Amino acid sequence: MSVSVEEFREYVESGEVPVDSHDRLLRIAFVDLDARGWDGDGVFDVVEELHTRRWSFGRGGLQFNRTLDVFYLTQIMAALYRASDQMNGDFWPTLENFDTFYDQQHDLLNRDAWKEYYSPAFLKQPTSARFYRLPNLRDLPDASDPLAGPRPQKGYGHFTKIPRWAHSVVRTQRNQPTLPKETITQIALSTLQQTTSRLRKDNHPKGQPYSETQTWFWLRKMGIDSPSRSPKESAGGPDQFGADIGRGDIDMCRWEAYYSPKLWNSMEARTVVLEPDLDGTRPSEFWGCGWPDGGTTLSVWQRGWDPEVGSEEEIEFMAAVAAKETEGVDVDLGNLDYSIRSQVLLAVMRAAFETATERREKEIEDLKQRIVEMGRIKDESKAEQWVREVLKVMAPYAQKRDQDGWPAAVEDRGELLRRILLENGQLFARWRHPRRSKEYHFEPEAAEPW
Repeated sequence: MSVSVEEFREYVESGEVPVDSHDRLLRIAFVDLDARGWDGDGVFDVVEELHTRRWSFGRGGLQFNRTLDVFYLTQIMAALYRASDQMNGDFWPTLENFDTFYDQQHDLLNRDAWKEYYSPAFLKQPTSARFYRLPNLRDLPDASDPLAGPRPQKGYGHFTKIPRWAHSVVRTQRNQPTLPKETITQIALSTLQQTTSRLRKDNHPKGQPYSETQTWFWLRKMGIDSPSRSPKESAGGPDQFGADIGRGDIDMCRWEAYYSPKLWNSMEARTVVLEPDLDGTRPSEFWGCGWPDGGTTLSVWQRGWDPEVGSEEEIEFMAAVAAKETEGVDVDLGNLDYSIRSQVLLAVMRAAFETATERREKEIEDLKQRIVEMGRIKDESKAEQWVREVLKVMAPYAQKRDQDGWPAAVEDRGELLRRILLENGQLFARWRHPRRSKEYHFEPEAAEPW
C-alpha cells in the first residue's frame, strides 16, 4: 500500500518506521531533498536536518562524517537529474516509485558508492569529518560540465582537480602582497607533487599521476602569466570554482584543442612541459548556462559542487605559502604585518602559548586593536571573537607542547603554523559558508582579501 509523503514523514518521526538501513535513510533524504533541496543552502540544509535527528550514512568511525553525508545528498541530486531526463520530462522520481529510481541509479546511491570517490584516509581526516569536501579520487557526477549540459561521452575522471588547484594558485598569487610569482609557483608545484604522490602511494590507482604538461597548461589557462594582480572575479568573497564550471565559464576539456589524448596522457608529459601538437582552433563543446539573478551559482551550491573546505592540494599549498610569509618574522620582536593573515595567525599562535591569563588577555586585546586598525574587521567585538575562535583551534597544539613551550627557533614556529593550517583549512576562509552551519566562519568583513 502506498503512503503519502506526509504519512511517511509521520511514520519515520514517530519511530513506527525505523531508520535502520542505508536504503531507508536514502528514502528519507530523498523526501527531504525534494522538499528543501531547491531552496536555501540545498544539501547543506538537509544534512543539518539529518544530523539533528541523529541520522547518518556513515558507519563506525564515519558516522556523522559531514563530507560523507553531504556526498550522498549530492548523489541523490545527481540521480534525480539523470533519472528525470529533464530534456524530455518523461519520468520524475517520487516516493511512490522510489524503488525503481534506486534500482536505476544504484551505481550512484549504493552504500559503497563513496569508495569510488573518496579515499578512506581522506574521509577520516578531522577536517573532512567537520566540513564538506569534494571527492579526492574523481569528480561528482556531471560536476565537470555546465549545469543542465553534461557530456556523457567524456567518461569518468577527476577532470576538475588540476584546474581547480590552478585557479586557487593564481588567485593566491594575485592577492599576495609579499612573495614573488616565481616563489608562489614553485611552492604550488612542489606541494602538488607531494599530495599526488602520497595519494598514489596509498594504493589508490584512481588517483591521477602528476603531469608537468597538464599542470602548466592549466596554470597558464588560469592566468599565472598575466601581469594583472586583480583576478577576474572579485578579490574578496568565497572561491566558487564549481559555479564557474556550472555557468560554462571554464571548459574542463579545453586541452583537447591543443593536445592529442596520446600526447596529453603520455609518460613524457608527466616529467616535462611538452609543446602542443594541435593548433588550438578546435571549438569548445561548452555552452553557457547563465540563468538570470545568479540562478546558476545558487543551484550549483545547492547541489554540493563547491566545498566548505578545499582539497588536500589546495590546503597544502596555502599552508606552505603561509609558512613562507612568516619566514624570518619574529613575533616576539613585534615586527608583524597585520595586513597579512598568516602573520596575524602567527601572533594568535603566540598567544595560545601564553599560560598567564592576564598576559594572554593583554595579547588578545592588542591583537583585536591591530586588526581593527587595519580595517580587516571593523567591529571590535567581532574582531575579539575572531581571535578567540582562532585560539580555540590553536590551543590544543600549544597544550601538546606543554613541556617544550613556545618554539625557540623562528623556523620551528613557521613549521608549527604550517601544520596547524594543514589540519585546519577552515582558517583560510576561502570557501562559502552555509547559513545553518554550526561552525564559526573565519572570513573577515573587509572588501580586500586577507
